[in-house]
Amino acid sequence: MTEAKTQVMEVTGNQGIRLLAIDLGASSGRVMLGSYRDGKVTVEEIHRFPNGPVEVNGHLHWDVQRLLEEIKQGIAAAAAKYGPLRSLSVDTWGVDYGLLDEQGGLLDAPHHYRDQRTADIASVLEAALPPAEQFKLTGNQSSPINTVYQLFADLMAKPELRTTARQLLMMPDLFHYMLSGVAVAEQTIWSTSGLLNPQSTAPAAEVLRRLELPVTLVPRLVPAGTVLGELRPALQEELGSGPLKIIAGASHDTASALASIPYGGFGSSYVGPGSADPSNADLSSPDPSSAGPYRPAGLSPTLPSAAFISCGTWSLVGLETAEPVLSDAARASGFTNESCFGGTNRLLKNITGLWLLQETQRSWAEAGEPLSHQEAAELAGQLDRPGACIAMLDPNDPLFSTPGDMPLRIESYCIRTGQPVPQTRAEIIRSILESLARSYADTIRELEALTGRPVRCIHMVGGGIQNKLLCQLTADATGKEVFAGPVEASAIGNLLVQLTALGAVDPAEVRRVAARSCSTLRYQPSLTHQN
Repeated sequence: MTEAKTQVMEVTGNQGIRLLAIDLGASSGRVMLGSYRDGKVTVEEIHRFPNGPVEVNGHLHWDVQRLLEEIKQGIAAAAAKYGPLRSLSVDTWGVDYGLLDEQGGLLDAPHHYRDQRTADIASVLEAALPPAEQFKLTGNQSSPINTVYQLFADLMAKPELRTTARQLLMMPDLFHYMLSGVAVAEQTIWSTSGLLNPQSTAPAAEVLRRLELPVTLVPRLVPAGTVLGELRPALQEELGSGPLKIIAGASHDTASALASIPYGGFGSSYVGPGSADPSNADLSSPDPSSAGPYRPAGLSPTLPSAAFISCGTWSLVGLETAEPVLSDAARASGFTNESCFGGTNRLLKNITGLWLLQETQRSWAEAGEPLSHQEAAELAGQLDRPGACIAMLDPNDPLFSTPGDMPLRIESYCIRTGQPVPQTRAEIIRSILESLARSYADTIRELEALTGRPVRCIHMVGGGIQNKLLCQLTADATGKEVFAGPVEASAIGNLLVQLTALGAVDPAEVRRVAARSCSTLRYQPSLTHQN
């Protein structure tokens, strides 16, 4: 028996492995318990809590201390219910960060990416480092929400930070530090920052030099799946958890979500017009008509021809590639490059996602007319499409980027673009969903043109796939089969990467474990509704 196999058996044992995924999103957070046994991962929600920006002196911040208390509450609840746990890892949204002082304390509450302090400095930064050069040097699309813009703004507003700040920790790295005392820069989350080279293996020295940003702020870079140490002893005692390991997993939530995608359609069930059951699809199948990945000659066998859509507050639409795509065409089309677990690249476009619907529902609730997610989907699904007033919105229009009265903004957008204004709640919801589906379709066509790779099917993951109408509209708009699942993609991917770090799962087997663990729904395009 090999040493590796011995290690796996010792880790797994007869009782399986219990571990925690801390999945923090822009609107909510979850502490999820994962159990790994017999080659499958199961998940259980232990603790869910709201998340969102807090306004302080006209600026938007994250309430890190409250989030830490919520995380601790979840750890304690899991330990009380199940006893000793093996490990935990945190994944979050990208770009935001906290700054530590010389004693390791947090200098200020981290800013929220929608804070407007970068608006006035964007032109100054871009005079020193134009967007085209940012893309070539980092692989990232320029954006005022990016870490590099935020840090530049912070240092301009508070020059004293150049001497008082010692380390910059992205949000998941910050929570790992608070839990373990170890400060690192995990590559998938730092690949969103605009501060790393395109391979995400070192700081982008030219970016730092041109913008006069201190290189000393960047901690030691580590790959996804690095064991940092154990939970601080004081926290072990406080939470009754035992010495669980703290793992820097695929810390960007999209990187975690991609690790959970069961490419090949295993475990799928069909939704839509008649089609064969894909549950027996072979991951290595070269047949372009099958549900499995199509691999033209010369394409790496690790790269699927399926596109992905990680669907939540944001929609991330993209394709995994072997290397960053740094062409002028990719930049001009709005694509960015970020790291995946295992060292591949994700070429993707950030599209404002269900934020449009969430803000619309919030506005209605404040007006005394609340509407649940299920009610919203049902209302839009019952709409008679031919006779309805459906507007096509650009989800990334700046008008929709900040909190506010979204129905009023949709009306304003329609007037500006010469479209009829949706009058009913059903028409507004349907306009949002059809606009998202059309944006997905446009992006996937751009991906095919940029890479020369035909996209045979689409995998949609994340909480947004619970909106079945959105999944069907996406199949209709793209003309491609959609495999929807898992819903808890970030948490499951988080757990899978932890299992590789523990030696319980071979990294090459992650997709197959995901396929065995998750069920998906299959949506066929309806030709009569394609745009």
